[in-house]
Amino acid sequence: MKILPIKIENLSYTIKDSEILKNINIFSDEKKITIIAGNNGSGKTTLLKFMHGLIEDPSNSISWGSNSIREIKEQQSMVFQTPILLNRTTFENILYVAKKKKVNKKHSVNKIIEKLNLESISNTDARYLSGGEKQKVAIAMSIIGNPTIIFLDEPTSQLDPVYKNEIESIISELSKDGTKIFMTSHDISQIKRIGEEIIFLDKGEIIFNGKLIEFLDQDISNVIKNYISYG
Repeated sequence: MKILPIKIENLSYTIKDSEILKNINIFSDEKKITIIAGNNGSGKTTLLKFMHGLIEDPSNSISWGSNSIREIKEQQSMVFQTPILLNRTTFENILYVAKKKKVNKKHSVNKIIEKLNLESISNTDARYLSGGEKQKVAIAMSIIGNPTIIFLDEPTSQLDPVYKNEIESIISELSKDGTKIFMTSHDISQIKRIGEEIIFLDKGEIIFNGKLIEFLDQDISNVIKNYISYG
């Protein structure tokens, strides 16, 4: 099933008279890492949730290739800024997702634990994991069943540099293996390190949608210039 390009046409979203997204139009056929960026409150996470289908799109503004969100739902997964884990061991958390997705359970879990270097915390309860360890486990859970698309909501924003580098490396490897990544970030240094394409929002509106290299050369918007300089 072909999932690119993603097209979003005239998507708007209002909560209690507050416009969160304003007439969003996006076209993306970038196969690698697409960063959704912008200052706090710009609508990044809301847009990501729409793309994943966590917020319903009654106007059917979003299509993936020739498919609706509903038709490709099984091919997607999402990692939240604050990982959602069960009060179980690392192994049991990943196994839970494997059971839900009806994949070859123990074999798949062990493969992913090895791939993400989680052996040392395999039997550790999630309550006792560090922030970086929890994020690695959340990513491990997200790749069970080999999804075509993974959405990541600022996955390194609360991590120290060591775990930030490790998570970025995992994300880059997933992209190289053919997984399409959509990721929110406010860290311009990180965006430069791993991004290929950027969708830039300001106050709920799309300011830029295109190649990162072109974004970094922008000289048409003070918002973008300030973000590149200080973001």
